[in-house]
Amino acid sequence: MAKVLVCDRVEIEKLALGDGFQIDYRPGITRQELLLHVGDYDALVVRSRTRVDREVLEAGTRLKLVARPGTGLDNVDVVFAKSKDIAVVNSPESLVEAVAEHVMLLMLASARKLTVADQSTRAGAWAKDELVGRELRGKTLGIVGLGRIGRRIGELARSLGMTIQVYDVIPIPPAVLEGIGARLVELDALFASADYVTLHVPMTDETKHMVDSRRLSLMKRTAIVVNTSRGGVIDESALVDALELGTIGGAALDVFEREPPTGKLLTAPNTILTPHIGGQTAEAQADAITIVGEKIKAFFRGR
Repeated sequence: MAKVLVCDRVEIEKLALGDGFQIDYRPGITRQELLLHVGDYDALVVRSRTRVDREVLEAGTRLKLVARPGTGLDNVDVVFAKSKDIAVVNSPESLVEAVAEHVMLLMLASARKLTVADQSTRAGAWAKDELVGRELRGKTLGIVGLGRIGRRIGELARSLGMTIQVYDVIPIPPAVLEGIGARLVELDALFASADYVTLHVPMTDETKHMVDSRRLSLMKRTAIVVNTSRGGVIDESALVDALELGTIGGAALDVFEREPPTGKLLTAPNTILTPHIGGQTAEAQADAITIVGEKIKAFFRGR
């Protein structure tokens, strides 16, 4: 029987591991407790709270699998786990629709100055003449990273009549580009020509501060940058400068270099900030746990 330690809050019933598994649900487990007891388990299930680093993996003398519902693995030392022959699984496919819809929401809210309209109306103003927005139809969307989420955004954007440009370090099959009517361009060209840029890349040494002062300077003065991937992909200090100087049109961010965010970004003009909720739909959260449960069962059935 495989022993599974669930370290963070999940809907246990949706894991649905069934016979052959002993589940210990300890969503409030401390790091010290984890280090003390992890050696008793064959698998860990974590969300973003629990850090599965080298120390934890070395203490997990029985560990065969680390599972994280959702898309990110920033809190798991995947390389060291592999060296210890410990498998790592997650369920990025579960969040595709939720994150794609959130990106579209952020673009539409920015285009129509939604937060300003809401706040001013509540304050008793009727700023109809001052709140002239823009349509997405006919605008150019630059998608950086054409994975599952990027492709779905391309489909949605195409249905709204947007022109789509994409960039990825991974070769993109022509059929995929044709499927969403996209054109492959170099990264700097994408930033220079797009009305909206949406980022969908992992956080790596190569992508850290990918969006820096130089790339921001390439953008149109009316352009909006949207980030639902990882906060460190954007140099927030450079972004604040660009927003305050008006060299770009605005930013819509769901992820930040430090969460919760602090400092000048909170008061920068023409911004929409949301608390890392791109994947926070009831459907996506349920699917994330169910899918990772299926992967856990498949892993242990195959041993």
